[in-house]
Amino acid sequence: MATSMEVDGDISNLSIEEVSYIANDTSEASLVPGKFSSLSVKDVYESEEGKGKDDKKDLRKIARKYQLDLCERAMKENIIVVLETGCGKTHIAVLLINKMASLIRKPQKDICVFLAHTVALAQQQAKVIQDSTDFEVGLYCGNNKHLKNRQVWEKEMETCEVFVMTPQILLHSLIHCLIRIEQIALLIFDECHYAQFDSNHPYAEIMKVFYKSDAVKLPRVFGMTASPKLGKDTSIDTLELLLHSKVVTVDNREELNEFVVSPEVKVHYYDGFQNDTIYRQKLDEIRLKCVSSLKMKEYNQNSVNNTKKALLRLQNNLIFCLQSLGVHGAYRACSLLMEGDQSVRSRLIEEKEEDNDDSLCNKYLAQAASLFGRENVEGPNAADSSIEGVLEEPFFSRKLLILVGILSNFRIQTGMKCIIFVNRIVTARSLTCILRRLSILSSWRCDFLVGVHSGSGNSSRKNMYAILEKFRSGELNLLVATKVGEEGLDIQTCCLVVRFDLPETMCSFIQSRGRARMSHSEYAILVDRGNTKEMNLVDNFMKQENEMNWEIASRTSPVATFVDFDEKAYTVASTGATLSCGSSVSLLYRYCAKLPRDEYFIPQLKLFYFDDTNGIVCSITFPSNAPIHQVVGSPQVSREESKKDACLKACKELHKLGALTDYLLPEQDDENDELDDFLGSESSNDPMFRRELHEMIVPALLKESWSLSDKSVSLNSYYIKFNPSPADREYKRFGLFLKSPLPKEAERMKLTLCLSHGRSVATEFSPFGLTEFDQKEILQAQHFQKILLKAVLDRSELIPDFISIENDEFSNISTFYLLLPVAVCKYEESMTVDWSLVRRSLSSPMFQTPTDVMNFSLNDNDLHLVNGSYSRDIVVNSLVFAPIKKIFFLVAGVVLNKDAHSLYKGSTTHVQHYKKRFGIDLSYPCQPLLKAKQLFHVDNLLRKGGCLATREKEEHFVELPPEICQLKIIGFSKDIASSMSLLPSIMHRLENLLVAIELKKRLSSSFPEGAEVSAARVLEALTTEKCAEHFSLERLEILGDAFLKFAVGRHLFLSHPLIDEGQLTRKRSNIVKNSNLFKLATMKKLQVYIRDEPFDPIQFFALGRPCTVTCDKDTEFMLHSVKPSPGTNLNVEVKCNKGHHWLYKKTIADVIESLVGAFIVDSGFKAAIAFLKWVGIQMDFEPSQVSKICQSSTVFTTLIDRANLSSIESSMGYQFHYQGLLVQAFIHPSYNNPLGGCYQRLEFLGDAVLDYLITSYLFSVYPKLTPGQLTDLRSFYVNNVAFARVSIARSFQKFILCDCPSLIESMNNYIDFVRTSSMEKCSADGPSCPKALGDLVESCIGAILLDTGFDLNCVWKILLNLMEPVTSCTKVQFNQLREFVELCQFHHWDLQFSEVKKNGKFIVEAKVLEGENILETASAINISKKGGQRVVSEQLYFKLKAKGYTCKSQSLEEILKSSDKMEPRLIGNDEAPMDVTSSDEFPIDNLKLEEVSKIIKSGHKEQQPSPSAALHNKSATSILYEICSANTWKPPSFECINESGPGHQKEFIFQVIVEIDECSQIVQAFGEPRSTKKEASCHAAEGAVWCIRNLGY
Repeated sequence: MATSMEVDGDISNLSIEEVSYIANDTSEASLVPGKFSSLSVKDVYESEEGKGKDDKKDLRKIARKYQLDLCERAMKENIIVVLETGCGKTHIAVLLINKMASLIRKPQKDICVFLAHTVALAQQQAKVIQDSTDFEVGLYCGNNKHLKNRQVWEKEMETCEVFVMTPQILLHSLIHCLIRIEQIALLIFDECHYAQFDSNHPYAEIMKVFYKSDAVKLPRVFGMTASPKLGKDTSIDTLELLLHSKVVTVDNREELNEFVVSPEVKVHYYDGFQNDTIYRQKLDEIRLKCVSSLKMKEYNQNSVNNTKKALLRLQNNLIFCLQSLGVHGAYRACSLLMEGDQSVRSRLIEEKEEDNDDSLCNKYLAQAASLFGRENVEGPNAADSSIEGVLEEPFFSRKLLILVGILSNFRIQTGMKCIIFVNRIVTARSLTCILRRLSILSSWRCDFLVGVHSGSGNSSRKNMYAILEKFRSGELNLLVATKVGEEGLDIQTCCLVVRFDLPETMCSFIQSRGRARMSHSEYAILVDRGNTKEMNLVDNFMKQENEMNWEIASRTSPVATFVDFDEKAYTVASTGATLSCGSSVSLLYRYCAKLPRDEYFIPQLKLFYFDDTNGIVCSITFPSNAPIHQVVGSPQVSREESKKDACLKACKELHKLGALTDYLLPEQDDENDELDDFLGSESSNDPMFRRELHEMIVPALLKESWSLSDKSVSLNSYYIKFNPSPADREYKRFGLFLKSPLPKEAERMKLTLCLSHGRSVATEFSPFGLTEFDQKEILQAQHFQKILLKAVLDRSELIPDFISIENDEFSNISTFYLLLPVAVCKYEESMTVDWSLVRRSLSSPMFQTPTDVMNFSLNDNDLHLVNGSYSRDIVVNSLVFAPIKKIFFLVAGVVLNKDAHSLYKGSTTHVQHYKKRFGIDLSYPCQPLLKAKQLFHVDNLLRKGGCLATREKEEHFVELPPEICQLKIIGFSKDIASSMSLLPSIMHRLENLLVAIELKKRLSSSFPEGAEVSAARVLEALTTEKCAEHFSLERLEILGDAFLKFAVGRHLFLSHPLIDEGQLTRKRSNIVKNSNLFKLATMKKLQVYIRDEPFDPIQFFALGRPCTVTCDKDTEFMLHSVKPSPGTNLNVEVKCNKGHHWLYKKTIADVIESLVGAFIVDSGFKAAIAFLKWVGIQMDFEPSQVSKICQSSTVFTTLIDRANLSSIESSMGYQFHYQGLLVQAFIHPSYNNPLGGCYQRLEFLGDAVLDYLITSYLFSVYPKLTPGQLTDLRSFYVNNVAFARVSIARSFQKFILCDCPSLIESMNNYIDFVRTSSMEKCSADGPSCPKALGDLVESCIGAILLDTGFDLNCVWKILLNLMEPVTSCTKVQFNQLREFVELCQFHHWDLQFSEVKKNGKFIVEAKVLEGENILETASAINISKKGGQRVVSEQLYFKLKAKGYTCKSQSLEEILKSSDKMEPRLIGNDEAPMDVTSSDEFPIDNLKLEEVSKIIKSGHKEQQPSPSAALHNKSATSILYEICSANTWKPPSFECINESGPGHQKEFIFQVIVEIDECSQIVQAFGEPRSTKKEASCHAAEGAVWCIRNLGY
């Protein structure tokens, strides 16, 4: 069985040069089917005749001799097998895996790892191994979240034996210690020539960093390649040294020649394109005009630079296509580049997608297309002629004409196939378009084959495999391929291979040539005869190949002595995670990609290089919201090495500060991410995954039994008092008797039961001490309770004439208590069991044997019944059964003045009615009729709104002839039945209350504060809305959720003073998310206390009515597997003797939050925190942590001059002790603060406290709102738009410190919109609300909270004043998306969303369908899909509302108007504020500001060092190069213009020229005479830097 999983390879923020070596591994998230059905199998057995490929093969039987020999050698030592394409290298690897099976077969712990450097090749090789062996094969490639932690990898290690993966994934796993090198028994490198010593390829990193002699054990290494030399600067010795292996090949070439066919190599010469100069100049003019127009627009510098880079890259690609293909090819390239959006275009030219002006790029391409189109056959001015009519320069390049000639002249033969290799994707796409349109090449059916994400729909792996399949089947016979077609992929052997663009390396030459393996095949190379380098290239490749083959064949020396490479690395001792210099670069960019961002701020690293006396130094400046601001590396020999050194140092610092975990990973979601996907709602397609079977605890007190063998039993007695309202019914007095006394909080339990028509019965328990029962009485009491329960719940069992109540074994009984009729004295001073009634009922005929039934003689007052004659005293107040009606009746009396001859209805008598309706003749028609009431069914009287059944207010009686009735239970009167209708609901509530008391007792014994919450509140926190009672946990959950967010956020903020807001948010999410709460709750067994089912009287089990379903571990799943799906009546769920029920995991998680809410309401924060600590959530902090953060904020006071603090403080009504906190609260991340830092951490803290304070406000002001209404109202108050209005009302936007003009513009536009429109106006009609406006409110509240020492009472008062613009709003709306969905559901409309991502934004469209008709449509563009859906929902909602469509339910506004509004109250705050005004000094080191060397003391601000103080050795030349690079200008041009003086006293004068594209300006600077050229050029550079900076760059 094959498994397919993937690991994260997110490198979206890396530069191209930093990810080029792993581009193929991470270019697409690829989820591969377990059976690999859509993949092609590499034909390693292509020379075997008559062999089937469907079944597992005997690998040794089909192996060639040299394959077996090389396999045997691999068993003895590490080797690198060098064989040409098609010689079956993979088969040798499979043989070796089988040979080493004893080491990797389960239950062995070791594994085999097969590395393939591209995703497509990994998929293919996994398929080969899967089809050739019976090993468990796992495939790991692409990008997937689920392989980020050790637990998941350990599960994979337990199941899989052969791991086929891309090398970046193995490197990632080794670095972060997800897999250890000691766990690998066999390590196979496919295309191992990429393991070059000086490269950053993962192959090299794996061997240099992890294949060390000090490892406990090392894997056997097996390498495969067609060329051990990648290029001219590589050597076989270094490959052997790096892989600790020996290069070997086949000794007998004759055997190999039987299987390998060498193609004929032909070189075709052409003359280079002659007319590119004029086009290059014109393209330059177009580009510079576009660059100049950038000055006319408001852009941030990042966007300007990215746009200039994008224009330059587009121009370079167009010129390349012009030179390779001609004018027509360049025009084609323009057309292709204009077809897609920015992301598609970026992939097409193989560049990273960046934020730039896409419209300007389109404008440039359109003008370029117009330029090429003037002379092009398909241009706007072209004549209507065939493309063949212009097969000449400049329309077609001579190079392209040579290719056309090769293809048109090639002999047509059966099964002919050809591959044309090019070096760029845009060339492949353009060339394919041209070849398809040439009728002279009609015998060639063409398509292109490029890497994944290459800029078209054809780029997906699925389509790539489809193209290969078409090529294999013959549907296509010509592929234009990039280097993706050179190696690895299973591409059918060809008769013609053309190198349209020359191979870049000898390895590429050998591999592309290997594609021509058919007999009499041809390998054609196109060479520019005017290019000396190209003229010599082919000869050099062939010469190098011959030298390489001779070197391999002549190698006789053994493998070199084991050498440990001195690779600089950082290892975490606790985990073993190891990071090298090379890997640190990508890790640092991955970390930066995790920092918080929005459309106005994209966190980016800035790398600067400067010359030091000992080498080149790299300085890294971090984004303002990172925990460190700057890291300066040590001097190195090159820029690349200095960058690696600085990145490794930065990663060390980040780990020490807690920004990287001990596995050297950025903070990420916990292992159970996938669980939260199923905890969110109860409407998932897979409810099974989200629900679990749990036992529901029965109170221990109710389970305490008594022994029937005892002579007497003492039971605690409680009188159950009934007070009906109105008092229109009589209820028999009942008592509760049980072994142990009820706890204090239950012994006087009060409960109001709601009946129909507004009637209710108030019930109350009164303790009456102990009651003695002798042996006979206890048995009679049990039998009496049994018959009562049968009568009201199982009446069908009373239909037989005789039933036995003796000799019952009370098995499967979960509760032991008695409910008996009692007599209470007038003043309720004493209570006794009504034994006469008990014994009278037990004497009923149906409980006697037939022989024991007495034969009564008929007296005048006796009544004839179906089962005998009885006196009127016996029949009245008894239960009878009418067999002909199949109904039980309660006899209330005898109607003396009526008999069966009396009228029944209308003019019909009873005699006539029963004759006509039932066909019976009444034998005793003169008997008086019985006044009876039908026995009702017991209902759930705890339900909100009362029972479901409807009853008339006055009792309804019927008149029955006695002879149709059968006497059942004597003495079972209607007042007993009325009482029995209440008792199951009462006992259900008592049971639940006792469960809550048990939990409270458990909490009290664990922490003292556990006793501070009432049992009633605990019960509320354990009862879900599904129970449909008058209370539920949801309101408490809302309060608890808000407090949990605040308390955990506060703890994390103080405990991690250096990590960014994004990591704080992720850490908090990992703690408060449902999956973690679920885990914590189940660890404490809280799920057994949860009440999650509405009371169902049918499933009321007590002494005398045991549960009939017995459950154990072997049968529980089978018994409970037949359960309702969501939305059906849950009452049909099977109830077993253990009380098993299905609980949603989210429900279990919610109970922690509701219990937190219970502690807050009844006690306060301290008790809630104690409970959370008991659960396992730590939230302790020290006052010194608060003081330290407040003190450290003084570094921001250097910016006080830029902020009007007095105006801000006046606006908020609070004066700060630490004004640095206030300044920090207004620093946007885009602000170029030389000290770093921004408001995001304060925003995190403020968001948490605002959420709780506003929840507390709503909880106290609207105590009668339902949980759903409370949630909706909170969403109105706690959102960015509401906070933005507060910000606008206080003019916070005037004080923000930011360097993003577009943000300022957006804020001003939104403010103008708000001030000129009403609050109820659809926000979709105006500009979107910049998040920064709301952030300012949150950061200010966070700053005040810190400055007051967490004085919530002070913050509460300020908040009430700040939120006045929102709280005073007369119009309140739901979340429009939700309200819109509800509107659609109400009218049964079909709502459809569709999204397309273009230029980094989502175009969201929505339509409302009424049947087949489109009712309304809307569209919006937003940076997030969710945001776009919200905007179009608002648009559609208001459009439909304007048409008169509404829901029947009340709006939130109407509900609030009719709701009682109470005074706002801060709930639960019992914490004393901390004193943070102490004069104690706290060091500021390591708080983002390493360069701040002195603390600001006693209000004296010492001069801060320059932000570039660490860069004092940077030369002017380096600075000038950086300026040119940052602004995307050409590099500066240095020239020595004067050289004077004798040899020993020479002096040099340099000039430097810098071309500024934007204004077509040239800066020319001259230096003074200096004794060395370096000093002279540096002096000239100083002048240029001064001039450029004065120009504003």
